Amino acid sequence: MDEYPLEVSKQVLKILIQNACLGQNLGPIEISRRKIKEIDRTWLKQYFVEVASTCTNCSDEWEYRRLVELTILIVPELKQEIFQLGMQSENEEVREVIEDFQNL
Repeated sequence: MDEYPLEVSKQVLKILIQNACLGQNLGPIEISRRKIKEIDRTWLKQYFVEVASTCTNCSDEWEYRRLVELTILIVPELKQEIFQLGMQSENEEVREVIEDFQNL
């Protein structure tokens, strides 16, 4: 991703995160997760939370759960930052997601 202009790379990551979190079918979710896993970890750690916060509805339990799963699978060191996004939600189910994944 660092070979392309930063904004283009962020847009690609945004599309991948959306496909990994918004989809209802397992196929696109898994394909997007695999593609995100191929991204350079240093670059991904730098931009993952920023991009995810712009394209994921952290008040929606489904989207947020997929985002937490994605984070734990790909960049588990960012889990607490993703939890912070969900803690701001008024949706009790979103806060339950944090409880479900807190000890992973």
